[in-house]
Amino acid sequence: MFDYHVDQKTYEIFGVKIGGFPGLAPTVMVGSMFYKGHGIVEDPVEGIFDVVEAEKQLREAEEMTYKTGLPSMLDLVAENSKAACKYLDFVVNTSKMPIMLDVLAEEDQTNILQYASDIGIIDRIIFNSLNPQTSEKVYAKIAEVRCTSAMLLLHSSRYILSSNKNALLDEMAPKAKQAGVEKILVDTVVLDIPTLGLAVGAINRIKDKYGYPCGCGAHNAISSWKNLRKKYAPSAVTTALGVINALPIAAGADFVFYGPMRNAEAVYPSIAMIDVAYSQLVIEERKKLGKDHPRYKIG
Repeated sequence: MFDYHVDQKTYEIFGVKIGGFPGLAPTVMVGSMFYKGHGIVEDPVEGIFDVVEAEKQLREAEEMTYKTGLPSMLDLVAENSKAACKYLDFVVNTSKMPIMLDVLAEEDQTNILQYASDIGIIDRIIFNSLNPQTSEKVYAKIAEVRCTSAMLLLHSSRYILSSNKNALLDEMAPKAKQAGVEKILVDTVVLDIPTLGLAVGAINRIKDKYGYPCGCGAHNAISSWKNLRKKYAPSAVTTALGVINALPIAAGADFVFYGPMRNAEAVYPSIAMIDVAYSQLVIEERKKLGKDHPRYKIG
């Protein structure tokens, strides 16, 4: 099981380890805030939001990290760079989580990267994300500000119905490295429930051939399931949320985008359970677990 052909890469990003053999480093949990429709955002253009509720959601995720041993990262989503700067200021002053910058327009991407550099936190930033359509100006800005961590999003119509996305990664990884990205993370893309299966298959292929830390936005399988809440009991939503996010981890993923950060309490325990189960494989190989591993937290 997990008999990979290459050594697995492990990175440390602002104090959080990510990647490696399943069960060794705890799964990294990535929760989203300030996304379109997030109830705490009052004006997405100006970046006005409910500060009290935002801090509450961050603290809940931090508490789940303490209870389970699963590290947390924030996927900071913003409509533009003006809003992103305000969100970033708040997060930097409120939490110590590594931050994935998730802004759509390229001009805004370059602006927020420059801002992160200007305020001295570029080592805390993971650019989210580079994709096959990313222009040279974004790569140039990444190089200029020395952003060394980036997510590679393997989203292309050529490979959308295939679990073999290696050729796409072969195109993207060299460009990222040339721009100075030393810590490459790979998102294998989930759009709905069927593509979750393909994403999981891609994770196994990529870890086997390249060893990069891999994961996916498993929560998209839930958000695309329009009839879930109408057709089934409310408890089915919570159950499905746990299972959907646990699936890629059971297949060896190193991180998961579990959706809104407010879902932390519902998701972390199921992932921690998988990490504990797989930790026995690590111990069987006479490897030592960290003192904050979920094995020593959830009992």
